[in-house]
Amino acid sequence: MEYSDKNTRTLETSNSIPIQPGLFEYPPPEQCHPALLGSHCQSCGRKFFPKRTLCTYCFVDGRMEELKLDNRAVIYAVTVVHIPSPMGIQAPYAYGYVDILTDNIRIFALFTGDNPSSFHSGQEVELVIEPVRTDGQGHQIIGYKFRPVLLR
Repeated sequence: MEYSDKNTRTLETSNSIPIQPGLFEYPPPEQCHPALLGSHCQSCGRKFFPKRTLCTYCFVDGRMEELKLDNRAVIYAVTVVHIPSPMGIQAPYAYGYVDILTDNIRIFALFTGDNPSSFHSGQEVELVIEPVRTDGQGHQIIGYKFRPVLLR
């Protein structure tokens, strides 16, 4: 099975392994945008990513529910790295924090789809699921990234 959209690389789902289970829907449902999986505290209303079993604000156990986060965000901070990462990401690459405004949450993310130096604070981005690297057995290790929102 393959997954792709017109602006990302094709993923071979049979040969792909999520970087960490439970971070995002994989494979994504057909005709749907990819979604990160967070949690929402039914007691105090706080939202978290990645998912948690206990709210670290109100500490009420058993009141967390799974939540699909919005796929649109705004870059809060970004930096460009010019040396390869220990986990195999080739330089240069960009990473930073994005604010998912509709969910009132800030998360750490890699950026893709443009020159790493072109990303800037305040830029609107959208979630994509892409390969991060290939492991020693030839499996694509996939993760979540954000790319610039394309004008349609």
